[in-house]
Amino acid sequence: MTDERPPTGLARQGTRGGAVTLLGSAASLLVQVVSLVVLSRLLNPADFGLVAMVSVFVVLGNLLRDFGLPMAGLQLRTLSAQQAANLFWMNMGVAALVAGALVAATPGLVLLYDEPRLAAIVPALALVVFLGGVTAQIQVNLARRMRFVTLVVTDVGAQVLGLTTAIILAVAGAGYWALVAQTVVTAGILLASRWIASAWLPARFRRGHGSVGLLRVGANYGAAQLLAFLQSNVDTVVIGAQYGAAPLGYYSRAYQMLTAPAARLLDPLTQVVVTTLNQVKTEGRDPHPALLRIQFALGAFIVWLFAVSAGVAANLIPFVLGVQWTPSIPVFQILAVGGCVWVFNHVSYWVFIVNEKSRELLHYNLVSKPIAIACILAGAPFGITGVAWGYVAAMAVSWPLNLVWLSRTAGLTALPFAANGVRILAAGAVGAACAAGVTSLGADLPALVAIVVGLLAGTVGMLLILLVLPPTRRHLAEARRTAASALRQKGEAPYAPD
Repeated sequence: MTDERPPTGLARQGTRGGAVTLLGSAASLLVQVVSLVVLSRLLNPADFGLVAMVSVFVVLGNLLRDFGLPMAGLQLRTLSAQQAANLFWMNMGVAALVAGALVAATPGLVLLYDEPRLAAIVPALALVVFLGGVTAQIQVNLARRMRFVTLVVTDVGAQVLGLTTAIILAVAGAGYWALVAQTVVTAGILLASRWIASAWLPARFRRGHGSVGLLRVGANYGAAQLLAFLQSNVDTVVIGAQYGAAPLGYYSRAYQMLTAPAARLLDPLTQVVVTTLNQVKTEGRDPHPALLRIQFALGAFIVWLFAVSAGVAANLIPFVLGVQWTPSIPVFQILAVGGCVWVFNHVSYWVFIVNEKSRELLHYNLVSKPIAIACILAGAPFGITGVAWGYVAAMAVSWPLNLVWLSRTAGLTALPFAANGVRILAAGAVGAACAAGVTSLGADLPALVAIVVGLLAGTVGMLLILLVLPPTRRHLAEARRTAASALRQKGEAPYAPD
């Protein structure tokens, strides 16, 4: 699993694309933090719980509206102009149907949660499903042209405008409508800015051109993503239906504090990783060594983020959100354990895509997701912390099963990926312990000082383990050399896609 050849122009461009995405993710994270701090103080837990009840079904609508079509367009090494146009119109048509179905399902959702206020919230958020369906293939168009800067700028800009709208409405006393408006405005600005930037006018739909094959591949990805959705959101539905809006608000805030920043990084990186590694495959190179390096870099960062945050959570959550969110602390800490494993599952997901194994991904999800759902349901009787432990168990089962499946279906040598992940997790455990220990010793310090000292202690503890272990020390050196090579080639003419 080693590759001694120097990075090609494509690899360097992919590295620069990854760097741009990381910078954009950092900006997105800043927006998320501002949103988290400001809106959590302007609104109450029940407001967030109400929107979380509907958000589950909006995410479901987004999966159904895409039907795996964006991934089908992204994974192909070559995509004709007519195929791209056909995918656009199919995406848009399905989005309109799904948004209409969500509006029609409003009475059922009101009955499920026994919450009359949802009658107005659901139709408003259904608009987000349609807007996202129109945006989907425009985003694929930009990604295939490797216009990563455009993707980052439009994403961050839309988030800023959406958050600004939410803050203004929250200050005016709009309550949960501030959160609804934030989502709708963000989706609308994203569509408008990316369509203008792409300058793409899709041709009219024409039969043929491999559309049936694209639809079949998209259906495999769509079904696999639907199963993943069921696993990822069963906790929200169970808590909302069984315990009500306020406990769901505590749980969803803790979950979003962990997963939202990571998702803001991983979703854009999917476009960079898949596009770049498809070009690497075109050169006749094995993509798996590059994926192993990506797993180390990404896994080390996400595990560090989750581990040290969990270590200082007792001070971090009251300081950031306010003391009214104290019940979220144990949920946050438990979910952080599962989140550390979740990142490795996401890298394995990229292996399925890069190897064009959509059917095998579906088969894997048909087995793994019901097991994960059963773990979460088993924890539900024990309250929101029980649900969180069920999530941890689900992640712990899914990752090794994922690697075994890929070794049998995609030719992946699973042992290096497993060993790489275990070393990072061990370093993260040490970092979390250092952060928690130092924070508890500094209980008399001001909250901000205790948080900073704990974060530094956790970072140093994790970094020392990564430097002591020879394999992770080599990966750190490789990451440094790759970044330096990309920077040296900054002036090189960019690659022009077909």
